[in-house]
Amino acid sequence: MNALFLTPTTQIVNLMLPTLMALVPDDIMQQGLDKLLDAIEDAIAKSPTAVDDALVLPLISALRVKFKIPDND
Repeated sequence: MNALFLTPTTQIVNLMLPTLMALVPDDIMQQGLDKLLDAIEDAIAKSPTAVDDALVLPLISALRVKFKIPDND
């Protein structure tokens, strides 16, 4: 992304985000990401189309494996 199109607020957030993320403990990050992925999975389950089931659910599963995010339903 071209820096010319970023607002000053966006630039500040982009600079601070890595530091803020480093302050969050891993277990809290995993719980938050689990809840986020659960919400996405729930939305997909309610969707009448099968395309999102076939495309997004495998990506979520791969993200859970890659980043060691257990499915704590």
